[in-house]
Amino acid sequence: AKIATKGDPILPFYITEQYASEVDENGVPRKIEVVLGRSPQPGGNVEMFDADFHIGNRMKISKRHAMIFWNHDLQVFQVKSICKNGLKVNGQTYAGSSDGKSGVPCTLESQSCIQVADGTPLYFLLPKGRPSVDKPKLTYQQLITSVLEGGKQLSFADIVQAIQDKYSYYRDTSLDNSSWKQSLRTTL
Repeated sequence: AKIATKGDPILPFYITEQYASEVDENGVPRKIEVVLGRSPQPGGNVEMFDADFHIGNRMKISKRHAMIFWNHDLQVFQVKSICKNGLKVNGQTYAGSSDGKSGVPCTLESQSCIQVADGTPLYFLLPKGRPSVDKPKLTYQQLITSVLEGGKQLSFADIVQAIQDKYSYYRDTSLDNSSWKQSLRTTL
């Protein structure tokens, strides 16, 4: 995957296998994490800034602001804030967290626009010919339960949307939408 800006005011950054901290028995990455953060001021101490990808030196950007990671269970890349400040993906705000660990994750598609501290938009790019996403190994009841966390009540349309947001397989436009939605409705 690649992170780039329009006109490249920030040099592109490539997420390669060197960022894989866990691999399966076949050498396929299970865990990939890349930290986006503030650059040191010119002449500043570089060692205090341990982000993998420096995205600017504005003080609104935290030293460790966001993390792009591979969600092996969902088979998608996601991004989340790892500081108190949030971030935007495709114009939608995702809150940070007081503990700096539990920011709300957002699934990234190729050409997703990530914006940190209202700075330069970063574009997440996947290589062309990306393999299709496998269907989650969950029953319809498990799918429904996974989006109804905290006892919240949702309409059928909201449940469908939440499943599509959480599992990219169900966003695939070539999928027969009526079939899985009817099975979901029957399960409810």
